[in-house]
Amino acid sequence: MDKADELTRYITILADLFEVAQQGSGEAVSLNKQECRVISVVGQFQLLMMREIAERAKLSVTNTTGIVDKLVRRKYLCRDRSDEDRRIVKICLTPEGKEIYEMEIENYRKVSQAILSALDSKEQQEMLRMMRKAAVHLNQQKSNLLAT
Repeated sequence: MDKADELTRYITILADLFEVAQQGSGEAVSLNKQECRVISVVGQFQLLMMREIAERAKLSVTNTTGIVDKLVRRKYLCRDRSDEDRRIVKICLTPEGKEIYEMEIENYRKVSQAILSALDSKEQQEMLRMMRKAAVHLNQQKSNLLAT
């Protein structure tokens, strides 16, 4: 197995763990995976238009609209109309939505803490240094990665 294959295997395992953490917060209030993803995106980026949510959540605008409508009815999201242009509607978290988002972040933190607890102090610092370096590099290369 080459290094890229091995890294892919480990990233897949970690991604599954973080997905389980996200689902745990959603299951607490009966949300499905896509609803959790929308709450996560809105929580991360605050006021977003429907198109922006769809792009960041990797969903169609039509599907996103249905999910947002449902989450607005359940009082997890709200619509904020612009005073300057009433056609512009941005989506934000309600206090109830913020609770779910914070629960999700806390679940992510628990997974991260479990990962770090397997390492000694020096290894933790090295891992964080490497993750920071990889994140910066990947963020700079994002458009190239998605084009291939």
